[in-house]
Amino acid sequence: MKRTLLLFLATLAGCAPLPPLVTDDSGTENQERSKSPFVAIAPDSDTKTKDSAETYSSRESRTPAILDSASTDSLAPEGEEFYADSAEEAEAFQADTFKITEENLDSIDIPEELKRNFRVGILIGISKADLNADSFLVSTNPDSTSAILVQDSAGIKYKNGKITWSSKDTNFTADSIWVFPAGESKVSIERKIYRGNLLIVSTPQKINVINEVSIEDYLKGVVPYEIGKLDSASIEALKAQAIAARTYAYRHFKSRASLGFDVFASVQDQVYNGATGEGVYSNAAVDSTTGIVLIYNDKFIEAYYHSTCGGRTEGVEAWGLPACPYLKSVKDFKTPKETWCGASSYSSWNRKFKDKELARLFKANFKDAKAKGKNVFSKIKSIEVKSKLPGGRINVLEVTTDKGTFSVKGDKTRWLFKQGSTILPSAKFRIEKKGTAWILHGSGFGHGIGMCQMGARARAKAGQSYKEILLTYYPGVSLKCIRQTP
Repeated sequence: MKRTLLLFLATLAGCAPLPPLVTDDSGTENQERSKSPFVAIAPDSDTKTKDSAETYSSRESRTPAILDSASTDSLAPEGEEFYADSAEEAEAFQADTFKITEENLDSIDIPEELKRNFRVGILIGISKADLNADSFLVSTNPDSTSAILVQDSAGIKYKNGKITWSSKDTNFTADSIWVFPAGESKVSIERKIYRGNLLIVSTPQKINVINEVSIEDYLKGVVPYEIGKLDSASIEALKAQAIAARTYAYRHFKSRASLGFDVFASVQDQVYNGATGEGVYSNAAVDSTTGIVLIYNDKFIEAYYHSTCGGRTEGVEAWGLPACPYLKSVKDFKTPKETWCGASSYSSWNRKFKDKELARLFKANFKDAKAKGKNVFSKIKSIEVKSKLPGGRINVLEVTTDKGTFSVKGDKTRWLFKQGSTILPSAKFRIEKKGTAWILHGSGFGHGIGMCQMGARARAKAGQSYKEILLTYYPGVSLKCIRQTP
């Protein structure tokens, strides 16, 4: 009880003097404002508009979907051990240690349509799954008061366009099924535990499982998997990650509306594993920053982030987009020779390819890399970096073959060297030819845009606040706090 009260007080400290706060599922919009400027993106929008990078919604690894990015960017950064809370630390945990104590933040109202539970697609296109809990309620409609109590495991299967539910005492067939936790229990599906409710929906082909949960509880399943499950020394980095992830979530309300949910639970949006793997410090980071978001020109920003920048972040020009004021290249050196993200195993990396291997990869990856030029060749004669972006990543890479030349631009150079499903760690590299081998000397992990997670971790350990970290990587933005008007 004491811990709950402390967390509540910590939350109010960050947004006073306008409590109470909300996440996304309650309250009313301020009636004095006829139209809130804080709007989410349009459903499933993949086209450019005048707002530049801010107008992209669908993505892989928080990259515009039209660029076909791969999944490597959203893994929790390497360079440190995945920290596990000990029983002693959990017992000694004091929530008020992490409360927000700096000046009050301006509060904002959000539209009614964002004041609902967040919908996360956790299992998409499956044919069967197993559910477990101490007890849960199951219904064919969203009204839990008419649900049936199940105190056993259950299974779902897709059959003839319907979902079949099987448990010890209850068996039925339906188009959709709601599962609610009973009491304080949480529901487990496919060995992952989730807060909130589950909505199981049949499609013409398979089954989709959606987790309906408050944004704040959603973040508790995101933060440790995006930046790592860190200790108390890195609490400010965890706060920064929580705020970036919260902003991303609000920005992407309805972005997967055609599929019946808001975001994927994978690298296509943000990695989310429910209550599985939550930690006391990552949860404290979420609770102590409740409602805080990043705003630019009265909009939630596109809060992109990546693992390791290698000393300088990159602007959205790496994706071929017009410059964005808060997503521009930022120098990230602790000293003239030491980068903030130097602890990452990807601060320096090398890759080696043989002549024949590289020719084969280039032909196989030509389309994925969106290369321009001739794709009929047998040998690679030269590879030249024609120009670089402000952060040091490649802008134009030109390849000369025995049949002509072709070029690849920006972050897509990572796809040109793809082996299996693995692309290059980053597009920040130089090329050296030694005999029959091509050697790439690179630095960084991910697209390099937005917050450098390894840099944030080091900055936190050096004593920087979450606000300093965020304003470094997203220059010119404002921190605001979402509030509920009484």
